[in-house]
Amino acid sequence: QLGQLKPFLQTTFLVMFYSAALFLAIGTFIISANGTTTYSVILSGFLFALLLECYWCCQLVDRLNEVNTQIGILLYSLDWPVELQYTKATASRYRQARSSLLIM
Repeated sequence: QLGQLKPFLQTTFLVMFYSAALFLAIGTFIISANGTTTYSVILSGFLFALLLECYWCCQLVDRLNEVNTQIGILLYSLDWPVELQYTKATASRYRQARSSLLIM
């Protein structure tokens, strides 16, 4: 299901990132052109919130990528032949390893 949303999320993030950059450029221009007014202080707060939101989104994506890499490393370092041998003594461990791999 995430694979179906991926093109949408890429486009959405791209639009969000470039619109934030555009808002920052326009806001900076307005603040520098008008000087310090109440409007420019409010605009500065909005621009700061926009920067913070972009930062949080980028941090979230970075953390998800790190978790994805860690999951891949753990899966590839798993001792497959030992974990997936089915015997009566290791039946529960076999089912647990198999269900974990299916989830991944």
